Amino acid sequence: MAIVQEAFDIPADIMTKLLTGEYRRIGGVVRYAIGPHKGQIVKHLDPVDLKVAEQAQGIGAKALQLAKNNKKGLIIGGVIAGAAAVGGYIYYKVKTHEPAVVAQFRTALRAYIEEIRKGNLDLDTINKLMMALDELKKHKDYEKFKIVLSTEDLDTLVNRIYDYTIQLAENNKVELTEEERSQTDNSILNLQNYLKTQKRIFETAA
Repeated sequence: MAIVQEAFDIPADIMTKLLTGEYRRIGGVVRYAIGPHKGQIVKHLDPVDLKVAEQAQGIGAKALQLAKNNKKGLIIGGVIAGAAAVGGYIYYKVKTHEPAVVAQFRTALRAYIEEIRKGNLDLDTINKLMMALDELKKHKDYEKFKIVLSTEDLDTLVNRIYDYTIQLAENNKVELTEEERSQTDNSILNLQNYLKTQKRIFETAA
């Protein structure tokens, strides 16, 4: 039996595309990182008051400190609210060559989001993203290049994935458990749980 899906809106703004690697931020300039427009400017960001950023509480301030301490790593962190029209500020440090596991995760996430938007997500894509996320977390240098997103920006994406998961279950008449409907304050953990739930829906409805 075919799984019932609908096209589903996932934020397509600059923040999401930076996460998936389609865009790259260098200083105050966002450029295309892949595709035929690679290197071209997408947007000039407004300047950020670093004194305000350093005073920020929560994960934003932690991300800034991690980026300072791990200059060879890749850190993506929203460290200030209202920095620009993108809905947050990214502090981005990256090696000359991005680690393979990070690139693989970006590729898998980009494919996953695109399929959700078009309403043609398949089990293979879910499995690939789950494996890419597992490989990223198992890498010996994970703490140096792990993805640290602002609560607002990551939650925006993961909450939409949660909504998609609920709708997917309803469309296919799959009853979700309380655990599958629950949310924690760890967005990365939530993402992993939603992927597992989506996989179960696909397997149950098949």
